[in-house]
Amino acid sequence: MAEVLTGIAVATESLTLCIKAVGVLKRFYVTVKEAREDLNKILNLVGRTRNRIELMKMTLIELRKSTDPGIAAGFITACDGLNRTLEDLVQEASAIANGQSRFGIARRLKWSMSHSKVEELVRKLAEQEKEVTNSYMMLNSLTCLRTQQELQKLTRSSDERSEITIAFCQESEERLSDVSTLRNSSEEPAGRVRTWLGHVITDHHSSEYLQLRNELSEAVYWGDWEVVFNKLEEGLRTYGELWGNATRMKDRSQYHHLSMWTPLHQAVYHHAPAYVVERLLEYGSFKTLRTRTSEFGYRNLTPLELAHEMEVFHLYHILSPVIKQPLPPDTLQRIEYNFHRLIRSEIGLRVDTEKLYLPVLEALTELDGETVWFPIKFGYPGAGYLFQLLGRELQVKSVNIQAKASEILYRVMEDDIYETDQISNFAGDLKQEENMAEEDTMGSLPFKLEQ
Repeated sequence: MAEVLTGIAVATESLTLCIKAVGVLKRFYVTVKEAREDLNKILNLVGRTRNRIELMKMTLIELRKSTDPGIAAGFITACDGLNRTLEDLVQEASAIANGQSRFGIARRLKWSMSHSKVEELVRKLAEQEKEVTNSYMMLNSLTCLRTQQELQKLTRSSDERSEITIAFCQESEERLSDVSTLRNSSEEPAGRVRTWLGHVITDHHSSEYLQLRNELSEAVYWGDWEVVFNKLEEGLRTYGELWGNATRMKDRSQYHHLSMWTPLHQAVYHHAPAYVVERLLEYGSFKTLRTRTSEFGYRNLTPLELAHEMEVFHLYHILSPVIKQPLPPDTLQRIEYNFHRLIRSEIGLRVDTEKLYLPVLEALTELDGETVWFPIKFGYPGAGYLFQLLGRELQVKSVNIQAKASEILYRVMEDDIYETDQISNFAGDLKQEENMAEEDTMGSLPFKLEQ
C-alpha cells in the first residue's frame, strides 16, 4: 500500500514537471526558426511521457488498496530519473525564456541552448519515456487490469493527444474566397467555422445579402422558427457564414438605434422550446453576447439574464454558458484590447467610420479552441481575421488585409502584440478550423492603411 501511494505521489510530481516544461517551452516555440526542430522533439517526448504518467497514475489509483509492497517500485525508479531530467530542462528553458523571451514585432528570440545539450536531453527523455511505458505495461499485465487491446488503444490515444499540429492549415485557407464551393454544400452547420458578424450597418453588402439578412431578422422577430432555420441554412450555403448571432442590420443613420438582439435573445423573448435554442447553438450562437438596449431592467443582457428577467425557466439550463477556457477577467480584457488595437493598426480609422462591431472575446471562453472568422466586407476580396483563443493568448491570422493574398500571423497576449511566422497547436488544445468563405467583393476598392 505504501509503495502504491508513493507511486501516486511521484506520478503527480512528474506530471507537474511535464506541464511546467511544456508551458515554458511553448511560450517561444513558434518564434524561433533555429530551434523549432529541437523544441519539437522535446515537446513531443515530454507530451507523450506526460500522457503515459497520467495512465500510470490512473492505474495506481485503481491499485491503491493493493497489499503487494513492490508493485509500484519499478515505476518509481523510472520516474525518479525522468524528474531529474525534467528539472534540468525546466531550469534551462526558464533561464532562456525569462531572460530573452520578450519578443516584439521587430524582434526575434535567439536560441542559446547548444545542440549538444539538446541532443543529450532528447536521448535521456527518450530512454525514460521507454522506461515509464515498460513499467506501465508490466504493471497492467501483472495485475490483469486491462487487456492487451485496451492497453494499445490507451497508448495510441495518449500519443495522438501529444502531437503538435499547425494552426490555420493551408488546406482550409484555400477555401477562404471560394464561395462557389459552398453553394451546394449539405454539411451540417456545426461543421463550419463560426462567423463574427462585425458589420452591423448595411454598407458594403449586396442587395441580395441584405434582403436575406432582413428576411432572417423578420422571421426571428416574429418567432417563425421554420423560416428562421431555412434562412440560416440559405445564408450558410450562399455566403459560407453562420448567422446564429445575426442582429438586425440598419443603415448608417440608424446606427445608434441598433439593439444588438441576437436570435438567442429573441428565442427567449418568444418562450421558444428548448429544441429551437439547441438548433440555434448549432448555427454558432454565443450564449454570452449582450444586447445594447432592452425594455427590461438592464440594457446589456445576455440571453440567460433575459430568461431570468422574463422567468423563462425551461431555458435556464441550456442557456447557461459552459466556460471551457477560464481566464481572469482583467487578462481577457487586456487581450481583447490588444486584439482591437491590432485591427485598428491594420484597418485604421475605417473601424470607426464603418461602425465595425469588434469581436468580444468573452464569447471565445465558451469554445474549446475553435476558430472564428471575422470577414471584412471592404477592401480586398476575402479579407478578414481568423482567430482562436489558446490559454492566455489569442492566435490571429490577418488575411488579405494589408495587401491582396497577404497573410500575417500574430500572437496577441495581455502585455503586447507579437508577429510570428508560424502558429502551432499543442497536445490537441485547439481544433483546426473548418471551411469558410467570404462574400465576393471583387467590385470593392482596396483601402489604404493609416500611416
